[in-house]
Amino acid sequence: MTLVEMATSHPDFQIPPLSLPREVIMMFTVCSAQGLVQASLAQSFIPNLLIGETFKAQSSDTAWYPAAYGLTSGTFMLAFGRVGDMIGHKKLFVGAWAWSSLWALLAGISVYSDSQVFFDICRAFQGMGAAALVPSALAILGSIYKPGPRKNLAFSLYASGAPIGFTLGAVFAGLLAQLASWPWAFYINAIVCLIYAGLALVFVPNLGKRPNSKKESFDYLGTFTIVSGLILLNFAWNRAPESGWKSAQCISTLVIGLLLIIAFFPIEKRTAHPIVPVAEIDENAAWILLIEGLAWSSFGILCYYSINFAIRIRGKSMLTAAAYLAPVPPAGLAASIMTSILLSKGLMSPPGILAFSLVWFCIGNIVLATMPVDQTYWRDIFWAYLLSPFGMDMSFPAGTLILSDLLPAERQGIAASLIATIVYYSQSLGLGIAGVVETNVAKGSVVRGYRGALYLAIGLSGLGFFVAVAFVVLSRVRSSREKTRSGEIQNAVADAEN
Repeated sequence: MTLVEMATSHPDFQIPPLSLPREVIMMFTVCSAQGLVQASLAQSFIPNLLIGETFKAQSSDTAWYPAAYGLTSGTFMLAFGRVGDMIGHKKLFVGAWAWSSLWALLAGISVYSDSQVFFDICRAFQGMGAAALVPSALAILGSIYKPGPRKNLAFSLYASGAPIGFTLGAVFAGLLAQLASWPWAFYINAIVCLIYAGLALVFVPNLGKRPNSKKESFDYLGTFTIVSGLILLNFAWNRAPESGWKSAQCISTLVIGLLLIIAFFPIEKRTAHPIVPVAEIDENAAWILLIEGLAWSSFGILCYYSINFAIRIRGKSMLTAAAYLAPVPPAGLAASIMTSILLSKGLMSPPGILAFSLVWFCIGNIVLATMPVDQTYWRDIFWAYLLSPFGMDMSFPAGTLILSDLLPAERQGIAASLIATIVYYSQSLGLGIAGVVETNVAKGSVVRGYRGALYLAIGLSGLGFFVAVAFVVLSRVRSSREKTRSGEIQNAVADAEN
């Protein structure tokens, strides 16, 4: 039997089947991409005040440390999804690990520059590594596995890397910042990324490029339009807390950003090889992206303000704030396993799981927004951190599976980059909007400002839940209509034969 015959005959693999040891190491390496991306994001959450003291920064500027990373990681994913389709996702995956290592190292070295701007730039370029890692990792899984239980498990395990990676990144960043110095978290990150680059080079199979990829030109105009638009829109919201909406800087960047994003869609429809095949994506994808955006924008707010509430309001140490995250990994792993079982057994559809995930985002934000200043960890933050990962690890695999199944195998890079763009970009944008709310409602009270931001997160996740329920209802109505039409056609054919 040839390799092609082996791949086509195997019920789980779209490629020649992998040996179990190689599959395990491959899955570990690919799932670690999600973990390292979140760990890199978390590196600047807990020690952000200490990093701000190093650069003598304004308190409102510290939100840029995670936001700069989230901005580029979300903005450039569309471009890198397309690049992976053209040059091969394994090649992009290995290169992304090496790129992430370089900029993590420079982010640590930036402590000697005494320049916050340089540190923000390093964080932004570090985010570009994440922008290449995530779509290539998801496309690798989508290209290796056929739809079925094995693919469901693979995407669920990938999603479990998010809470585990975020917790480990936060814990080690807090540990090193308090006992040594904060740059050491970035130095260790650089070393780990290099190790993963080697593992990816050896154990990830060669998947090749998309058919006719050499003949396709890169969509430079579309890429420039959407990247510029997303950056300007995000910059306006994240800059507004400091300069205010009355400033020409915020108004001009917001208007230009929106115009570029609007112009992107007609440009893509007229482009031979678009970065996003707008004409090929149906309205189901738009529903999924909207729901994911509302969910993850609320999650970014939850992470940033829960940690800062513990450190700034309750006066906890960075190590204590990191220890608070202990429930996140087991909860995330449990959520991933549960999601895989629900999907594999057919107990819930991916749209239903997506809607259910919004409940946990909303509950986590409600707990944090309403908790008293002086209250034990076990009565509030513990429950927020225990329940919120169910939102993360149910929404991400459900949304990814829906988009992955909507597009053919050769478009897996685009499917992966679309969902990942929304997930990571919305976290950064959510922080910017929350910063505006915080600044305007605080009126001299840090607690009031934090609560305002968390109430915004409740509104975003609550709206996401209602949109998701509407999508589930609409999907069932469409399915019922299709079955009715199919039955009518079959009856008509039978009548004609008789």
